[in-house]
This record gives sequence, structure tokens and C-alpha cells, in this order.
Amino acid sequence: MAPNVDRAHPGLLGIIRAYAEQDRGFEARPDWAYQSSAHLLLAIGRQFTVAPPPADMAGMPKRLCYSNSARYATKHQAEGVVYAEGLALIRMGGAAFHLPHAWVVRRDGTVLDPTWDDRRGEDYVGVPIADPALWPVDGGGLFSDFEQALHLLRFGLPPNAIADVGRPLG
Repeated sequence: MAPNVDRAHPGLLGIIRAYAEQDRGFEARPDWAYQSSAHLLLAIGRQFTVAPPPADMAGMPKRLCYSNSARYATKHQAEGVVYAEGLALIRMGGAAFHLPHAWVVRRDGTVLDPTWDDRRGEDYVGVPIADPALWPVDGGGLFSDFEQALHLLRFGLPPNAIADVGRPLG
């Protein structure tokens, strides 16, 4: 999903539903787990609570959210955090932008965003990944990498790969 400006700010759930509705015009693959990334998010995605970051959390390199989040989650795994990936909504210059992003989620469903230290996202919808073997510590996202995304759309995630944190979208 490409970045987009949304002046009406319907929230990420509304945006994802609109993408899924647009995808209805395309022929679905009946043997695939999900018709599109929007359908995947609606089926297994979660919504997370935005909270202030810890005082000692320093921002990691810009534009490397996938590896930043995977590395932060790996380093703090004993604290019960997990890697999450999906869409985030951020406001800049009065406009709301939604874009593919990765972050870390605490057990209580609150977001830790190791990449955006200068501003926080307003809304985060994505999939919390329980299996550290799937966390992309070397970069590239599960849903943003073309080959990985096609594999996930076709076969879905492995059993027990989704962490039980955040609020289900259903």
C-alpha cells in the first residue's frame, strides 16, 4: 500500500476497509489465504494504543523502521515486547499520512516506536508477530517485501505466529 494523504482522517481502520472494498473489483485467487494486504489486516490485524515512549528511549536511524523495530524487540524480548508491522498514521503539516511501518508492542498493547522519536504516530494497525525468527532484523518488512508479502497472502502466517496483544479489528 502506497503512502497517502488523508485530509478527512477516517482512521486507519476506515482506510484499510476502503482498500479492501477497492480490491473487490479484482479477481480473487480462491486458493490464496488473503485477497490483498488489506484483507490480511482486516482478518488478523490488531489495533494498538499510542502511549508516550519511555524517557530513556532514543530514536534509532530514520527510514529503517523494520530493522529498528526487530532489533529493539530482540534486545528487549525478556520484557515481553514483540515486533509488529502494518500501517501507521502520522500527522505532518496539518495533513494525516498513512504508510507502511513497523514498531514494537508491549504486553498491554501499547506501542513503542523506536524509529519515530521526533513525533508519534496517531494510529497503528498491524500484526504483532510472536515468533522472533520472523522478525526482520536485517531490514525489509514482512508485508513490504514483495516476495514475502506474496507468500503471506498465499499461505498466511505459520501457526502461533501472531501474538495475543492489541485489540482485534473484528
